[in-house]
Amino acid sequence: MIKQDGSQRLPWRLSLLALAVISSYAGAQGYGLASANRDKVKLDAWECKRCEVPKGTTGMIGAGIAYNDGGDSRFGNTTGTDQDGAVASLEADLAHKTDSSYQTHFEANRLGYDAGSASLTTGRKGQYEIQAAYRGFARYDNNSALTPYRRDGQTWQLPIEWQSAATTDQMTSLSSSLSPAELKITRDRYRIDANYTGDFYEVALGYQHEERQGNRRASVNLLTNSTLLAERIEDKNDRVNAKLYFRGDHWLTGIDAEVSQYQNDLSALHWQSAFSPTFGAAYFGQNAVAPDNKAYRVAGHSQFSAEGQQVIMHLGFTRMTQDQAFLPATINGPSPALPATDLAGQVDLIEMKLKYHGRLTPDFSLRAGYDYRDRDNKTPIFSYPQIVTDSYYSGDRLNPDYDRTRQQANLGAKYRFTRSLYLDLQYQYEHNNYNGLDRDTLQESDIEAKLHYRLSPHWQAWLKAEYRDRNGSEYHGMTASNRPNNPLLRRSYLADREHQGYGLYASYNGGAYNVTLNLHTRQDDYTDTQIGLTQVDSQGYDLSAQYAISENLNFNAFVNQDWRDSDQAGSNNYAGANWFANTEDEATLIGAGIDYSNLLEKRLRIGLDYSFSDGQSDTEVSQGLHNPYGDYYATKHNINAFADFSLSNGLGLRFDWIFEQYQDADRANDQLMPDSIPNVLSFGDLSHDYSAHYFGVTLSYRL
Repeated sequence: MIKQDGSQRLPWRLSLLALAVISSYAGAQGYGLASANRDKVKLDAWECKRCEVPKGTTGMIGAGIAYNDGGDSRFGNTTGTDQDGAVASLEADLAHKTDSSYQTHFEANRLGYDAGSASLTTGRKGQYEIQAAYRGFARYDNNSALTPYRRDGQTWQLPIEWQSAATTDQMTSLSSSLSPAELKITRDRYRIDANYTGDFYEVALGYQHEERQGNRRASVNLLTNSTLLAERIEDKNDRVNAKLYFRGDHWLTGIDAEVSQYQNDLSALHWQSAFSPTFGAAYFGQNAVAPDNKAYRVAGHSQFSAEGQQVIMHLGFTRMTQDQAFLPATINGPSPALPATDLAGQVDLIEMKLKYHGRLTPDFSLRAGYDYRDRDNKTPIFSYPQIVTDSYYSGDRLNPDYDRTRQQANLGAKYRFTRSLYLDLQYQYEHNNYNGLDRDTLQESDIEAKLHYRLSPHWQAWLKAEYRDRNGSEYHGMTASNRPNNPLLRRSYLADREHQGYGLYASYNGGAYNVTLNLHTRQDDYTDTQIGLTQVDSQGYDLSAQYAISENLNFNAFVNQDWRDSDQAGSNNYAGANWFANTEDEATLIGAGIDYSNLLEKRLRIGLDYSFSDGQSDTEVSQGLHNPYGDYYATKHNINAFADFSLSNGLGLRFDWIFEQYQDADRANDQLMPDSIPNVLSFGDLSHDYSAHYFGVTLSYRL
């Protein structure tokens, strides 16, 4: 048994045996440990060199400078920054240890980039620990979105000289007003955690603050006219979590809680219309943005174990609330009165889990579980005015009341026939009750079987099969929409479905080299669907290999391919199917890498990785005539190389080079101009086609 401080506790039977042996030796005159003659014993040979914990400060700290090709911001998803030109960073991995076992650790990775990170941890292992951390995230979409809009406060404004028109090709000042907008979102996450471990308990407390900023694609409408905007994102989220756990020899129990608050610094998306009003005076439009909201959660956990038996229990409660004041129903014309000043939204979640695992015999084990989740929407139901594209009133509707209760039970068993062969079986049943969806109930049964065989000490393989059947209550269509519903339409996530899946896995581990192969095929048949998704077939394989050519030279390679074929039936007259679509998707990923160390008298290490990825989708629609869609694909070549050179015992120099060639195409985006569609003011062609380089140099000092 492992104690919390990392030491080992002997089982009580072994402890009694050891005590008896020691006592017998201690009672014999001249043979006790105190009487042993240690004059000729070479104690130095018995010292544990690896057990010595270095004191003082050790580790590495470095400063980096890099050239980044930021011509296409999408390359920043690989490098961690979209800055064009020189960019600096800090790298560190430092540890400080004292004679009293206090430890402090500082890490920094690409600190200075949008996707950089740093953390500082201090404390005494096994007793208490405090950590402060920062991490940046970035998602770069595009930096060439063309738009005539400029942001003024919380409003997207057009130039003063702008002349509105009925269609985009009549907007005389459009071409002269266009400028590129950056579509990217960055996040800065700050976190501080503290925990204390006692003899039989553990306490932890954490706080996290996250800020998000940037622009993302948004579509706004006024009647039949649409405009693409770079919607501004400025929000923040705060979380506080705490937990208290108690433990014994065969049990563990505790409680944890979390409170979170989301705050949006923007109250609305407000824009000036580029089009002439269709009727009335709709020169501006307004859309709601994500509202402020809060949530708290409390949960209890327990775990009990005996010889070969284990029981885990979990019970949790979550409440989410939203009470931000409503915007006016419309800013164009008289605004209908709202039934309340805010939503007073409240959703309660209850979850309960119970798991059992037991080894009943040396060859037979049994597991079982039950999972209960209930979502109760307690938001007041009122009749709200419906406004079409912030333009005109179209009647009242009740806000939807969506509830869900899910129950899931599973039973599994594993039987080992021999040391090399075992069979694993599992059955799972899931039952869902819905309120506010097309079906009131939905249930699914799942049977899985896995046969594992170790052919030799180096070879092993397993075969897996799975069958699922999903069905439910009568399908009555969505009632929360003003639009008519085809009674034959079935939503794929609620439709009856039969699923079959098969997999074959094989691996060889020869010490210096190993190979793994994984084959899989799946079929989904939507048995009762006449309008909607009717069938999905997918196949694929994964093959990877690693080879240690020598102690210093390692090689790896992999290839992955997947194919997916889906069929869909549709109707344009609210009757039977009269058009059909087939979509064939293919994804390929190939890569290889090599790592060579201890070159030039053990002063140089080099590495090279190459990867190729290709994804494409072909869609063909038939309605009497066959109509294939245009190109839809993405292809990427990536080379990542480094050289790590030791200038002296403490000084090091590292060179990094990244090359990426990327190209994609979208049939709906091909050679698109902002005025290509008469009633849509778009961003233009947002496809990517670039070859970009990243060169980095890092000077480091090892303490």
